[in-house]
Amino acid sequence: MDDLVSGFPRKFSWKGGKTINPKTNTPYEAIIGQENFAEIWWLEEALKAAKKVARIKKNGGTATGFMISEDLFMTNHHVFREKEDTFSAKIQFHFKANKDGSANKPDEWVCDATSLFKSDKSLDYAIVRLKPQSGLKPGQKWGYFDLSAEPHLIDNQHVNIIQHPAGRRQEIVFRDNQLMAIEPTVIQYLTDTDYGSSGSPVLDDHFNLIAIHSRRVEDPNAKGSWYRNQGYRISAIYEEIIEYLDHDLAD
Repeated sequence: MDDLVSGFPRKFSWKGGKTINPKTNTPYEAIIGQENFAEIWWLEEALKAAKKVARIKKNGGTATGFMISEDLFMTNHHVFREKEDTFSAKIQFHFKANKDGSANKPDEWVCDATSLFKSDKSLDYAIVRLKPQSGLKPGQKWGYFDLSAEPHLIDNQHVNIIQHPAGRRQEIVFRDNQLMAIEPTVIQYLTDTDYGSSGSPVLDDHFNLIAIHSRRVEDPNAKGSWYRNQGYRISAIYEEIIEYLDHDLAD
């Protein structure tokens, strides 16, 4: 043990960020690189947001979507291009893993596209009404996101995506994921996704909805390589679908 100091080899080289606060000339203690503290409410809001997100199981694969009103569900246009694409789809909430590795039985709902369906290729979104069960609408049970006001976006802010990658049980990619580009209708970000993540909500660090995840983006300097993910901003979509939404959009 003589060659160890506090559990590290004597030749251990510091790889963190600045160790001295330039304003106070005092040590930063154990802050390594960028601060990553979060108050416990952050976890509570993450769990609340996760309840609004569901796996889509349909002929030909899986995807992700989320509630935007008491009975309206949103995903990508490339998931639901036509009404017929929804007919065999199962919308599965609460499909998640438990600590022991077991999985919850999903709470399954079906679409009512004959009542309401809208799909837009240019912004890659689709909305569809879900049928109630026992007089209860899915958004009354699981909650829904407020689309009425998009938070202010800035470069390099954190974004979080709750998703069903590759059709797996619900997962979250969070914190170390920067917003890299902000355009009027799209944003691009460094956040892990997979096939099956299409239609996932892109959330800021207060779990406000800012975009719907759409696709990966090819590196303009390296053909065949992917360097960012891209989603369409909810503020752009909202103007097209406001007439379909419930009057009270608050959680």
